[in-house]
Amino acid sequence: MDSPYQFAGLKRAKEPGLSVEECARTVHRMAYVEERLMFLQAAHIVTTPQRDLKGLLSRLQYEDCLHSDLLKNRLMELRISRSRGHGVPDERLEVVLSEAMHSEGSVELLAALARVFKPALLEAYRNYERQTNGLADYESVRLMRTIMAEEEQALGLLEAAFGDVVQTAQEEERAVKWARTLEKMLKEAGGIAGAADTGVGSVQAVRSGGRYRVARRPVRDGTFSSVWDFIHVDEDRVPERLAQMIATRLGEVTIAEALAIVLLEVEGQPWSFYVAISRHMWDEMRHSLFGEAAAEQVYGDRAALPLRDFEIEYLFEMTPLELYAMLGIGVEAALMKYPPGKRAEYEFCRDKARHPLMTTFQDFDWADEVEHVQIARRQLKEWFGGEADELSALAEQGMQFRARTRRLHPPSPMPDLPGM
Repeated sequence: MDSPYQFAGLKRAKEPGLSVEECARTVHRMAYVEERLMFLQAAHIVTTPQRDLKGLLSRLQYEDCLHSDLLKNRLMELRISRSRGHGVPDERLEVVLSEAMHSEGSVELLAALARVFKPALLEAYRNYERQTNGLADYESVRLMRTIMAEEEQALGLLEAAFGDVVQTAQEEERAVKWARTLEKMLKEAGGIAGAADTGVGSVQAVRSGGRYRVARRPVRDGTFSSVWDFIHVDEDRVPERLAQMIATRLGEVTIAEALAIVLLEVEGQPWSFYVAISRHMWDEMRHSLFGEAAAEQVYGDRAALPLRDFEIEYLFEMTPLELYAMLGIGVEAALMKYPPGKRAEYEFCRDKARHPLMTTFQDFDWADEVEHVQIARRQLKEWFGGEADELSALAEQGMQFRARTRRLHPPSPMPDLPGM
């Protein structure tokens, strides 16, 4: 009788399993599906009104991006060239996932994710693990164990969101109809892993015709009220200054939404560019969730503070390059100065406000912003193609647009809250 740890505890060590070619073919399709799900979820962050779903989509688009990145790297270990591994494995899959981009509203989006693609993707991973030789294909199996754990949690969260959003018989009917459409197309494409009995070109698009364009106006539910901007509060007015800092973090949802433009509308960049922007988007949404969590802890109501509106009015009017240069080289680089900057915000929460939760949040916000500046410098250097002074001028032009927009309407004082 074999011991449980013979062959290092790996399964099917004495079965032939999948060949390298078969492994590479399936991994390529999985990597592509994960990549396209990243774009799908990121694209719909802007038009998803539900606050909690917006945050979830931001997280899941980044996790799917990382899954795709891991699998693309594995492909190169399976004798697949970088150019091939980063290409489209099957035109039929491309059609199906392009169709999913045109999901209308949260009902159809959740139907696509929770009823079609995520379950099919999980099943494909499980089938792969059941078929491959765990000793020979150890690297793939190890990666997929990590990916499956995240995908299982993601599916559970998406199912919970589906239950919250799809409430009426009419919404259920819409969800079922769209899910069936996509399921049929996915089957015609051979499923996630691919099947040999369907022909290329058998999948017909219903809605998709051209490249998907991100909406240029965020849609939000009524969770938070809004103001144009806030009157600046000095640090000696500690409770008000803390409230303003919490509200500023909350407002970073707009930055996350705007980064969807950069992620979706910039073509022809190396894959590393999209990984970086995907991470940046999720970081900005995390920062907004910092504000939400702090407001709920401090004031007993996550909606105690309003969102600022002025950033919508300039961010969504800019080209992707203008937007990212303004954010990375203009706004975020300026926040590295001390004082004021991110370090000063952290020290205020630690030393003056003496608020442990906001101290933690500002500590990590500071670390994230340092990383964002480095990301922006790396990506813009290759993307822009011009001289450094030209890039600085572009960023400054964006900063001036931001300043002009901010002055269009008078700012508001912080609302009256307990302890202020």
